[in-house]
Amino acid sequence: MATTDGTGTTRGAATRARILAATAGLLSAGAAGVAAGASTARHAVTVSEIARAAGVYPNQITHHYGSKDRLVLDAAFALFLRDTTRLQAAGRRAGSADAFRQVLARTALAMPSTLLVVRALAAAGDDDAQRERVRLLLAVLFRQSERYLERVVAEHGWTSPSGVGRDARTFWSAVFGATLLADAGVTGGPSDLDLAGTVSIR
Repeated sequence: MATTDGTGTTRGAATRARILAATAGLLSAGAAGVAAGASTARHAVTVSEIARAAGVYPNQITHHYGSKDRLVLDAAFALFLRDTTRLQAAGRRAGSADAFRQVLARTALAMPSTLLVVRALAAAGDDDAQRERVRLLLAVLFRQSERYLERVVAEHGWTSPSGVGRDARTFWSAVFGATLLADAGVTGGPSDLDLAGTVSIR
């Protein structure tokens, strides 16, 4: 007999996972197009494309996720949180606090999933459920980042005058803002910002 996990049967959980993985794959392909400068880089994935990639019916997507925007948000964050583990590994290899800050800034802006998350956040609009989901996902990001910074500071004997919690929130807010401006075609952009300076670790 199938067990339940709060979201339905085990089969339902497997279907949710397959839909999420398929969406993440489509988003990754789109992000690769952005990196390559493809003219179709702004093509948004459709419910039909996701359904085909996941091997499900379109109505199963709305059944499991409620809306395409919610699904895209979850998939973008899944890719983003995966990429932050690579960012953390790069940061651990830094030999000084200054190098550490520079690596964080450079890597965060280079991650294709950063743009995916920014676009998903922008699509939240006035939907209360979507806004609550954004708050939850950002809380996860900030908490994981704070714990990471705490470990790095302790391992190297560095200090964080502003506090690692504020460092984490300020850093990611600056990264998202810089990415949003660059995506909007604003001149100046990330290269003109001192993102490394948003982290107070010394």
